[in-house]
Amino acid sequence: HVHGADGLSSGGKHEQSAQRLISAVREALGALTVQSGTALLAVETVSVCCQMHGVMFWNDADDASNLITWQDHRCLDEFVAELRSFSQSGQDLHTGYGSATLAWLARNSPDILERYESCGTVADYFVYLLCGLKESVISDHNAQSWGYFDEQSCSWDRAALEQAHVTIKLPTIVNSGRIIGCVADQTFHIQKGAHVFIPIGDLQASVYSVLGGDSGRVFNYGTASQIVHTVRSDNFSDLPPSVRRTLYTEKHNLITAASLNGGNSVEVVFKLFSSLSSNTQLDYDTIMTLAYENKDTDLRIRPVFFGERHDTRTFGTFQNVTSENFTAGHISAAVFRGVVENLCDMMCGVEDNSDVLYAVGIAERPVLQYFVREFLGDFVLFQKEVTAAYGAVLFDLGNHR
Repeated sequence: HVHGADGLSSGGKHEQSAQRLISAVREALGALTVQSGTALLAVETVSVCCQMHGVMFWNDADDASNLITWQDHRCLDEFVAELRSFSQSGQDLHTGYGSATLAWLARNSPDILERYESCGTVADYFVYLLCGLKESVISDHNAQSWGYFDEQSCSWDRAALEQAHVTIKLPTIVNSGRIIGCVADQTFHIQKGAHVFIPIGDLQASVYSVLGGDSGRVFNYGTASQIVHTVRSDNFSDLPPSVRRTLYTEKHNLITAASLNGGNSVEVVFKLFSSLSSNTQLDYDTIMTLAYENKDTDLRIRPVFFGERHDTRTFGTFQNVTSENFTAGHISAAVFRGVVENLCDMMCGVEDNSDVLYAVGIAERPVLQYFVREFLGDFVLFQKEVTAAYGAVLFDLGNHR
């Protein structure tokens, strides 16, 4: 998290300062240069990934908007429903997705779209600056994450965008794994002339850091949580609205149940306990221990405190509350259980023939290991730290086209 990057976050809007994010990258690379001597001068290729769905605008290095992030909620359900009616390519649109945000701005703040010449993700803006590009480019991964993307032709759905009155020039779509330019100068402390890959999605990068080019299934627990598995890219079976098919490699797509609830739901409960208790010993580790000691609780909590993209009007529930189980230990255990069960409910009815399940982010959380095994079966505990940045490098090396 970049301190001071968060900008406007009110009235459902969620924006971040793109300039602060870019400055943070520049400072981090500068610090790395100091620590490692001339190591960055030996870099031959650069891989980039970023959070998906978000959109920003720019004219040049000195004239750029805030990043409107995936957490943005300015698009109400009725507006999104209208956008979906324009095209089949918009059926997966949600608030916070780039094309939905563009359509909202076209209707409510058209002056923003008229002021700027280019748009893209914040990573697209970064490589625009890094390579001195003349126009914006975007990977098929991130273009799909915006919506109004035609997967068969790998192009924007121009007819739907026209109906939504989106007239700003959209970035050129480039297949993931492609080199789109070279480092123009040493503004970012990287060797001039190093090849730069098109930025890919953080979901694909994170999964690739675990699976590499192999097929398989991943349970990931972080601020939010996901279950992801690979399918052949020619598999177009019907999916429930709680599940997305996303581009991955030439041979495989990803089938993803991406919940908005995970560690953030546990944090809600932790803050509640902290506000109610003067017990300074009630820290996060204690909550984890109490949860494991009460893992057989009969209390049931559906901890969707942040809603879900496919169901924005349903939130958390408590069931079977008794005088015996309404304790910190039982509640904590029920929340962890509910996080896993909610993901399984989202994936209900989706065929998965994966032989191996990798569990990420739960190495030090025995209570989560218990519930993952209860709901999903045996798994391989992935001990390494999963970073999307590392996965982006592996992806580009393995999928260079």
